[in-house]
Amino acid sequence: MDNQRIDRLNNIIEELQITVDKKTARKLELDKCKSLIQRLNSFSAGCEECDNYLIDFEKWMIELSEKENLLDGEAFKHHKQIVSESSSHLQKNHKLVPEGYYLSIYMSIGTSIGLVLGLLIFNNIGLGLPIGIGIGVAIGAGLDADAKKKGLTF
Repeated sequence: MDNQRIDRLNNIIEELQITVDKKTARKLELDKCKSLIQRLNSFSAGCEECDNYLIDFEKWMIELSEKENLLDGEAFKHHKQIVSESSSHLQKNHKLVPEGYYLSIYMSIGTSIGLVLGLLIFNNIGLGLPIGIGIGVAIGAGLDADAKKKGLTF
């Protein structure tokens, strides 16, 4: 895709960040949209689906910027659908993961392991739980840092 189109999309997102309130910007996940656009653009030359998602993203962002003050539940729903479809494609077909992916998974695994350890070994849930969470966070953060270093995050 043409770099001018990507720059225009980024400008639209920046304008939206300035014009909409913080709550709406958080709902629209504008920072995530920027990184999705960059990743879709990097794969668009070899992947026709990425190019189609990028075109859909462009159409939607232009439409969104035109009706920035009239956003309703349907607009948020459609935006969330476009973002989730794009990120799902990147995860399944290009083996990319969102930032914090491993941290969230391993923290929950660590919580469950800590619960079991606390009950069986320490006979105290309050002692095992922070140990398990700490181990899960350490492993997840390490895997997230590794994925980011390899460029596998969006």
